[in-house]
Amino acid sequence: MTDTKYCARHPDTETNLSCGKCGVQVCPRCMVHAHVGIRCPDCARVRPVPTYDVSGAMLARAIGAGAALAIVGTTIVIASYRFFVPIPLLWALIGGLGYVVGEGISVAANRKRGQRLKFVAAGAVLVAVTAITFATGVTLSPYGLLASGVAFYVAVNRF
Repeated sequence: MTDTKYCARHPDTETNLSCGKCGVQVCPRCMVHAHVGIRCPDCARVRPVPTYDVSGAMLARAIGAGAALAIVGTTIVIASYRFFVPIPLLWALIGGLGYVVGEGISVAANRKRGQRLKFVAAGAVLVAVTAITFATGVTLSPYGLLASGVAFYVAVNRF
């Protein structure tokens, strides 16, 4: 009669593997290969890479920078529209707004990367493009939509 062992984190998964430090049963899904052998996630102390470890304070700074840059960029585009700047130049400004917002958030977050910063950048550009659309209607044309898409793409791909 065999003694069946089950993973501590996945009770329905049979396993013959155990943590080399604490002896807890681990399955292939939750085991961590360490330089000293197999470890459970608790003993391995798996931490995110520092570049992708965005703290709450860093995220708050990124949100603040994104909001400020979205407001300033929106104001510049709307003022340019009021001073009769040619529409193609406004489209270029909208596309450049994505770079400015992405770069500003990146600097505010100390050049960190991660999914949450992508959401912050997308949200900031969304707010800016929505305000520009309501104030001017410039982004309603196909080229305006393309400029908005470029702004989103550039801002999000900074992270």
